[in-house]
Amino acid sequence: MKIFIFILFILTSLIAEKSAEKVSVQLDWKYQFEFAGFIAAKEKGFYRDAGLDVTLREYHDGIDIGADVLAGRSTYGVYNSSIMVENGRVKPIVLMGTYFQHSPLIFVARKGIKNPSDMIGKTIMGTTYELKYSSLALLLNHFSISPKNAHFVDHTFNIQNFIDGKVDVMSAFRSNQLYELDRRGIEYEIIDPSQYGFMMSAVNLFTSPLEAIEHTDRTQRFIDATNRGWKYALDHPDEMIDILIHKYAAQKSRNALKYEAKVTKQLVMTDFYPIGEVNSELTVRAFKQLMQTGALNGDQKLGRYMFKDIAVNSRENIEFTSAEKNYLLEKKKITMCVDPEWYPLEAIRDGKHIGMAADVMHVFEKQISIPIELVPTMSWNQSLLYAKERKCDILSLATTAPERLKYMNFTSSYLSIPYVMLTTNEKPFVEDIRSLTKEKIGIVKGYSTVGILKEHYPHLNIVEVNSITEGLSKVESGELYGYVDNLIVVSSYIQKEYTGVLKVSSRLDEKDELCVGTRNDEPLLYGVFEKMVKNIDTAVMQSIYNRWVSTVEEISWFDRGAFWKFLFILIVGILAFTWRYLLLKHHNAQLRKLSITDKLTGLYNRQKTDIILINEQKKVNRYRDYHCSVMMIDVDNFKVINDTVGHQAGDNVLETLASIMKDNLRATDILGRWGGEEFIVILPHTTTEDAMAVAENFRRKIEKSSFSLINQVTVSIGVGEFIQNESVHECVGRVDSALYEAKESGRNRVCKA
Repeated sequence: MKIFIFILFILTSLIAEKSAEKVSVQLDWKYQFEFAGFIAAKEKGFYRDAGLDVTLREYHDGIDIGADVLAGRSTYGVYNSSIMVENGRVKPIVLMGTYFQHSPLIFVARKGIKNPSDMIGKTIMGTTYELKYSSLALLLNHFSISPKNAHFVDHTFNIQNFIDGKVDVMSAFRSNQLYELDRRGIEYEIIDPSQYGFMMSAVNLFTSPLEAIEHTDRTQRFIDATNRGWKYALDHPDEMIDILIHKYAAQKSRNALKYEAKVTKQLVMTDFYPIGEVNSELTVRAFKQLMQTGALNGDQKLGRYMFKDIAVNSRENIEFTSAEKNYLLEKKKITMCVDPEWYPLEAIRDGKHIGMAADVMHVFEKQISIPIELVPTMSWNQSLLYAKERKCDILSLATTAPERLKYMNFTSSYLSIPYVMLTTNEKPFVEDIRSLTKEKIGIVKGYSTVGILKEHYPHLNIVEVNSITEGLSKVESGELYGYVDNLIVVSSYIQKEYTGVLKVSSRLDEKDELCVGTRNDEPLLYGVFEKMVKNIDTAVMQSIYNRWVSTVEEISWFDRGAFWKFLFILIVGILAFTWRYLLLKHHNAQLRKLSITDKLTGLYNRQKTDIILINEQKKVNRYRDYHCSVMMIDVDNFKVINDTVGHQAGDNVLETLASIMKDNLRATDILGRWGGEEFIVILPHTTTEDAMAVAENFRRKIEKSSFSLINQVTVSIGVGEFIQNESVHECVGRVDSALYEAKESGRNRVCKA
């Protein structure tokens, strides 16, 4: 029986070991108490309990820890700074934990060299990195100590050079070299950067953006097990010293390790910080100090560098791909150009971006967790030029135009506003601006409106102006007959500056479809913003709209001219209020409907169905008994229909299909056009089996229906049900695969995902 139990134990251990995920940690020095927490986590089985098979790698000359981790040769790394710099640029590492809240890195100087200024003219030994990017470098820079007034030599990691007087000052660790100097009775001075306000942390655990994004759970398990290991190591220093000596062949004496253990406990500072906590304030301060010294290029940003932020972001509703997340981590900031004078949509005031677009950008900034930084410009034309020259990554609010597509991509629109024409009050209302062939009509130079109007109204006499202010001023003075812009902007200017002087005299058929423009040489940027635009909450947009459209600029009570304007508004407003209110209410309802409706079929568009899919998936995740199925419908041989009887007949087929769907599906089912000849049906409270029956019934109904110009139309259908904790993308992917199977197996059939 005992033999059986022993064999069972061995087999269980082997199976557990085989199933554990293999990861590696590259240390930045030799095995010693500085890494006791990692060693304890491995030797006491904390990593194993977390499902991890961990290899701890000792440092050897020539290893580039940052490069190894970023290239995936090591899963995690340990470094004596929370910021890793190379050639003036911050490496895109992800900080997982900090174990020495204060760095032990100091200068040890010969007796009599008590202050940093005493180091001028002396020989200083340190590593290249320490003398350029560490807290020691910040101290040297502050006291203007450089190769011009001191002699720098590479570190030999041998204190004998200091003892023999070959160097006057050397970099050292409080936990290491001081013990040996004291043991030998060598006198020395300590110059500590922290005493001069230059503080950094040490024993920082980091990983690559790819590991943090794609293996968030594994990374968190590693952090938790490591923190557990550090607590054990600090509570059992003697046991850890035995392990270091006997199992890891530590190249230090027992007394030296005891000294290091004592200093280590002081540096971990468990009375002030939870074990492993990242002190972001210390990192930000170090970053600013490095920037001030010129050690970092001026365009550098810290960005999203903490693992806990990435872990939170990975749980957000918007599902960025691994490539997109990695892109954002490395990007660190997104530069933005705007229209400086297009209030209330957007404007620049006192160097800040304000308006509806600014509020939307703040929402997006939270979702991507990196700053969106304004690049100030003097005009919209200059903003376009900056975008073309890649001085800014995005245009916050822009319309697609052929010439802009050479250097920008454009997302779906998040604002759709009618164009109107303003004139002075005495001018008559104009039913159709095509009748204005001789009159001068102003439009801001660089606006896509110029191209749109020239295309649709070729006989219009268009005059380009530098800004909306200039355009309206010229209308008021009579230099221009009218000025064309979108309704929200011109309404604001009438309200604030031109009440009783200018009016809306004509409404155009065209609309200003406003999008985010993204530089087209970075396609991942477009993907990020397209997802955010498509997922923007309608309630949030309505709140932003209400805030800015309803804003009224206060007028001084003692302004006589303003008083008479106000009186005029009051009298006219009483007469016009009801009419305008009803008109705007009707118009807003139309805008909301158009923004979610496919123009051809009258069904929901892709943007709206995406939102509904996300909401349904949340219900499935929340309620165990809730079922929701999805049907993907594709018209068989649709290209043949278009090619043989024309696109008009093809459109008629799609319209007829939409009508049949409306008549043959439940009122609770959601119908949408997915794209081209594909439709999507979302069936709440429906299992896969019930959805299959619905799909088969619908397929037969289509097969028997008559279509104008076409003898018969058939459809292929894929059916699937939402699964708990599955992404919308994965669910739709399964259903789409089922649809593909239906097409490949002969068409005019239903397949289950």
